[in-house]
Amino acid sequence: MRVSGRRSLRVMAVLAVASCSLPASGQAISFSRQVAPILTAKCGGCHVAGGKGGFQMASYAGLMQTGVVQRGAGNASRLVEVILTGDMPRGGGKVSPEQVGTLMKWIDAGAPYDAADPTIPLDQLVRAAAAPPPVVPPAGPVALKPGEVSFAVDVAPVLLKECAGCHGQQDPEANLRMTSLETLLKGGRSGPPATPGKGAASLLVRKLRGRDIEGQRMPLNKQPLADDVIAIIERWVDEGARLDMLAAATPLETLVAVGRARSMSNADLEKLRFAAGRKLWRRAIPDEEPLAEVVDGVCLIGNLPAARMRELAAETEPLAERVRRELLGDAGPLLRGGVVVYVFRQAYDYSALWQNVLNAERPKGIAGHVGVSGDVAYGAVLLPSGDDDDNPRALLAEQVAGAVLAGRMVPEWFARGAGRAVATRIVPKAPVVQEWKRDVPAAVARLGSAADFLSGHADPVATATAAGGFVAAMATGARLKQLVAELDGGAAFDAAFAKVFRAAPQPAFEAWAAREVKKAPRSR
Repeated sequence: MRVSGRRSLRVMAVLAVASCSLPASGQAISFSRQVAPILTAKCGGCHVAGGKGGFQMASYAGLMQTGVVQRGAGNASRLVEVILTGDMPRGGGKVSPEQVGTLMKWIDAGAPYDAADPTIPLDQLVRAAAAPPPVVPPAGPVALKPGEVSFAVDVAPVLLKECAGCHGQQDPEANLRMTSLETLLKGGRSGPPATPGKGAASLLVRKLRGRDIEGQRMPLNKQPLADDVIAIIERWVDEGARLDMLAAATPLETLVAVGRARSMSNADLEKLRFAAGRKLWRRAIPDEEPLAEVVDGVCLIGNLPAARMRELAAETEPLAERVRRELLGDAGPLLRGGVVVYVFRQAYDYSALWQNVLNAERPKGIAGHVGVSGDVAYGAVLLPSGDDDDNPRALLAEQVAGAVLAGRMVPEWFARGAGRAVATRIVPKAPVVQEWKRDVPAAVARLGSAADFLSGHADPVATATAAGGFVAAMATGARLKQLVAELDGGAAFDAAFAKVFRAAPQPAFEAWAAREVKKAPRSR
């Protein structure tokens, strides 16, 4: 490197300071944590994000392809030369002698790379290296002491109302999804927004207050949240960002609905749920106003002829009473606030529910299912048009019982299975019930692993059939009532299942399935 005059004196001075600033020889220089931050901070505007002067180093691979780094020779590398001579960076930025020393030692050591992919953009690499470790979602809910902040009641409703519009499931801003506590704590492009125990320092609180942040205050294009609301969120983070009901993966909409329900009377909650049930229908089929019939904690909503809807209501009333006896005994509502059962006239109407509410195509062979959407615990069924009255009764009993269990937040496989088990007891001679029983061994053989079945990753038709057989075999006598009593007493599903059935779900299912597979007819 040849320089002259005052410039040579400056170079020699910087080199002297840089030499004194070189890290100890035993300390390796990290490209991702030490070198890349210098390059992005001092050169990023012109040569990382852009290619000013025909020169760009958008990634480590791009930097090495330019030839400005001569491995093993920091003092002779063009990257160091243009910094020492003052040619770069332009626009007023300066590279300190300490930073020059870091660059030189890194090059002298062979310019090693310490990340997984050398083509990752430098700015992304820097953010990832600087990001705090991910926050692990809580394994389950904790009991709160009086005065502590409830995520379900105090925090989740604010996030759902003010933040979910921009941070939903589809194309969320900054890749941050606020669809559940799990996705919230996972964070987005700027890292986890909440650091348990550090409310004021957490990005979520700083963004809401508009302090010590890059970019704009949140929520974007809305009025700022009231100070007392932000203070509650900050206190929740200070207390550990804990979950107080259901699971970290539970959708915020469902979590908020369950939290709201705890403070309402059964009558008021029923009004809320049945109104939400009609609203959910309009979301699925917006161009057709449904008919509704309410009987004994069940709201039937559908587009069948009025006379048929009244007939179904008359049939549902005694069925609901039988479901109550099977699951609860003689007292109490089926579910606080009741359940909704959707009945459809045509297959494409039922498919519309899947497409517009569940955001999925209806699986082939599925004509009924149960679930929870916000305030609504529901069953949905495409009723057959045949002459046998037992089939509609069995299907209605299945949906009512399944919705009652789904509303208690049990896994989907258990809600479906318990629905079929109860329907089998109530309408044992229905042809559809006989079909369910007959198909169990073959369905089990198609499932794959128990883990696939329990996680909902197996064939949906086989899952429904196997679940019905499994729960019917396990829930003999009063065991279903015992399990519901455990759930209503505050027990988590896995704990209630293990207490009532003396085994965890997976080993219990594996033992049962092994016996059922032996019953399946073998192909010749």
